[in-house]
Amino acid sequence: MCLIAEEAGAVFGYASFSVEVSTWDADRYMHMDCLFLRPAARNKGIGRRLMSRIAQEALMLGVKRMQWQTLSFNVDAVRFYARLGPEKKEKFRLFLDEREMRDLAEDG
Repeated sequence: MCLIAEEAGAVFGYASFSVEVSTWDADRYMHMDCLFLRPAARNKGIGRRLMSRIAQEALMLGVKRMQWQTLSFNVDAVRFYARLGPEKKEKFRLFLDEREMRDLAEDG
């Protein structure tokens, strides 16, 4: 799903999200994949309204948890999200590039 923030036909932000299932909890959660606002649209309460709308959608669907992530060096995003009051959990994000995927695929 995607929410679009616009005014007079000009898009200045969006939030994409979906209901997913946690293999850890064996329960559904709302995963916010991306929240983006153009710089001129920031610090005006729009990001909070988008997050609020995602929370409303989750509750309407019977989902009782939201999750998202941000890069630790994205200081503005970390500060914004901290004001929402979420619990933080440390985790590693791991990647394989194409060469590494091919090497792994050949092992099987």
